[in-house]
Amino acid sequence: MAGTQPSGRVPDDAAEDLTGPSRWGWWLVVVAVLAVVVLLVVQPWTEHETEPAATDTASGQSSSASDVPSPTTTGATSSSTTPPALPGSDAVFDGTTLAALFVTDDQLVATVPAASSGVQPSIGPDEVAWGLPAGSSVDPASCTTAVTVVSKKPKQFDARSSGNDAMTWQERVTVLSTATAAQKAFSDLVATVDACPAYSQVNPGSAGDSWSAQPAIEGQSAYPSIVQEVNATRDGTAVPEYHGHLLVGNAIVTWTASALTPGDQTAALATLGDASTLDAMVQDRAQLAVAAVG
Repeated sequence: MAGTQPSGRVPDDAAEDLTGPSRWGWWLVVVAVLAVVVLLVVQPWTEHETEPAATDTASGQSSSASDVPSPTTTGATSSSTTPPALPGSDAVFDGTTLAALFVTDDQLVATVPAASSGVQPSIGPDEVAWGLPAGSSVDPASCTTAVTVVSKKPKQFDARSSGNDAMTWQERVTVLSTATAAQKAFSDLVATVDACPAYSQVNPGSAGDSWSAQPAIEGQSAYPSIVQEVNATRDGTAVPEYHGHLLVGNAIVTWTASALTPGDQTAALATLGDASTLDAMVQDRAQLAVAAVG
């Protein structure tokens, strides 16, 4: 039966199967693996940094984001930080509490050189209404709020005046419905003042008043304010003055200091002190008023 035992030799056609299609199958597997590797390198699907790595300019070596030291914290305030609100920027005044905003006669005597001998009140509470007198107008009309402070009748308004033979101090307090409304009105007022170096009030039956103003100077105290040196003319008489406006809460305080001493404008204004001193006096009064309303 030896003829029936397998000889152990692989038939020729079987050998061709192992070295033919099977050999190409292995090559196809290798090529597929290489293709996957290439795809992963060219287009990785995991998250990755899109920013180029930082380069050390001294050594020319690149570093990853994790190698870059974090910025140190300094005492400087970030530009995105909201500054704290000014004390009193949200104060609310009404028809009763607005009286606390008026500078007192004692303050005038203590602060203004021309008032040192004493002053007498000439305008009291509720004696002056807001706005222009009947029939009056401002020329040019675009400068009207330089006289009236606001373009429409405010929620509350009052005025005071004191003086002597050497000076007069006039003050008006205009109260708006909210602090936001007052801020808008104050911004409009400042813009008008800047755009109106000269204007006049035309009154029926009289010569009226006119003003020629120097550029406004911004105050440097707690509340937003501006002050101007002004050459006023009343019934043909030149009167050197300082005009000022201050914003506090929902109120705008407007004041005029007039020098009545004869002489040139510089000497006359000197009897009132300087603009910054007058602004500081009004600022001090405003802070006391804010404290009073809580």
